[in-house]
Amino acid sequence: MRLSANILQSAEQRTDPLGSREILLRSLAIPTIEHLSVTRDQFDTIDLSNNHLTRLENFPRLERLSCLYLGGNGINHVDGKNLKKNCPGLTTVILSGNGVKGWNVIGDLGMGCPKLDFLSLVGNPVTKNEIFRYFT
Repeated sequence: MRLSANILQSAEQRTDPLGSREILLRSLAIPTIEHLSVTRDQFDTIDLSNNHLTRLENFPRLERLSCLYLGGNGINHVDGKNLKKNCPGLTTVILSGNGVKGWNVIGDLGMGCPKLDFLSLVGNPVTKNEIFRYFT
């Protein structure tokens, strides 16, 4: 299912006890990130877990965004330049259960998210490498 403006407008939205706004786009079989500008930068967290994403790219300017939940996709590519330019406040990225295989993907993510405090890569092929802990 394509991520259309209608889906974004009808998606569940909530505010957590700390006042952070979140939009839930999980388990919708979304193949690519698109049309997120419809959110008008109103959310601190975007949950795109359990979709069909393979690339982390094509983000519009989302200065408020600080957390991305991306677990259970097939992500194996990160566009660090796009993230750095359009999501400068990103501090948390959950990539558990994806297809991250190479150090280049982690490097691109680190370059694209200079404020990154928390990164989860549990269940990715790159974590099987014996020097993984030293690199991250």
